[in-house]
Amino acid sequence: MSSRGRVSKLQILGVSASLLGLLAAPLALGCTGFGGNPPPPPPANTGPALPADQVLITVTATSTPSGAVVTGGGTRLGTTPLTTSVPAPRPRPGETQAFAFTFELSGYTTQTITAVPVNGALALNVFLTPVTVGGAPPISPGGLGIRDTPTGVGTLGTPGTLGTPGTLGTPGTPGTPTGPADVAPLPPTADPSEGTGRSFRVQGRGGGVIPDGGQASGTALVTRNCAIDSLAVTLAGSHTYFGDLVVVLEGPDGQRYQLQNHTRANPFRRHSVRRARGHMTAGTWRLVVRDEWRIDSGRLASWSLDFTCQG
Repeated sequence: MSSRGRVSKLQILGVSASLLGLLAAPLALGCTGFGGNPPPPPPANTGPALPADQVLITVTATSTPSGAVVTGGGTRLGTTPLTTSVPAPRPRPGETQAFAFTFELSGYTTQTITAVPVNGALALNVFLTPVTVGGAPPISPGGLGIRDTPTGVGTLGTPGTLGTPGTLGTPGTPGTPTGPADVAPLPPTADPSEGTGRSFRVQGRGGGVIPDGGQASGTALVTRNCAIDSLAVTLAGSHTYFGDLVVVLEGPDGQRYQLQNHTRANPFRRHSVRRARGHMTAGTWRLVVRDEWRIDSGRLASWSLDFTCQG
């Protein structure tokens, strides 16, 4: 090959390398930005800062059935199931705050519960009771089983007398339209407790008649906070057929403990709740005694919680 041919091929290769360098330069600039540094990220939108005397509390609310309107501090928070964050007054050292929430659903009795935040969060759950019409709760198709009895017809128990409802604190001031809703703290209204040291007892509220196909329920507000070493629940009452009953205890963190499920054992006794070990005591505990079969009825006379703290 002649020297002229070799020179021509070298010239062609040099021109090709130059073109590749020119094409690569804009690509490098597009990836790194001018000056070789990556472009800065867009500024984060953190929203308005909370005042120093307030804290954010995460509220999770569920209900059975769902779709209930939840109101706290006089402000509508939404419908169940919901999770939202609301500002609340910052507690002073050693102070325990309780907050009131109302659950409303058409065709069901309105319920108001109080709860104590645990680690900046509130977990609320309620079992709504149908509004009675003509002395009997509505029964959905297929909702209740029918059980034969030796006489063919069961006997209803004598209705009990419900206690006088307690008085709730004054609702707080609604939040501004542009910010989260305010939740007004209530003064602690703990249920009566007994005992000192690691062990103490809290007497539950509520109860009353367990209607045929209905339920009786109660709550216990615990303001003393510790990790549970042992928990026992004691129920007093009566029912004409124990196999009708389902008994459920629900803790402030939403954890449910089934104490009885359609067995013929007498549920009105002391129950040891081993799965509660390690959970915290503070907040609202809820007990539900539900009659799920027809014919029989009864009454929840009283109930209590016996705690032993760890350590």
